[in-house]
Amino acid sequence: MIRPLLDITRACLGVLPSAAPGEDRPLKALQGSGSSSFDKLNILSLLAQAGYAFQKGNAKRGALLLGAATIAPKSKEASYLVQGVVTLDSIRKRLS
Repeated sequence: MIRPLLDITRACLGVLPSAAPGEDRPLKALQGSGSSSFDKLNILSLLAQAGYAFQKGNAKRGALLLGAATIAPKSKEASYLVQGVVTLDSIRKRLS
């Protein structure tokens, strides 16, 4: 499930390289001029959360998180906002 998700993200962004065997640094494309380790970790976390949501059958949440991952390299604030809204909605559902 994660591999097709990464392929879609790579096609949309052109940011994530494939992790081919023998490749020394699979995240080399994420190292931009202003990209930090925290930003890369955030993108990978968003992709993992999206994959998990799709696996659990929650397509809406998965699509929102995938969208947040696609906009994260250009607009960190917007991706944090989307991730926060999704998290708050999840908390609201658990408390109801």
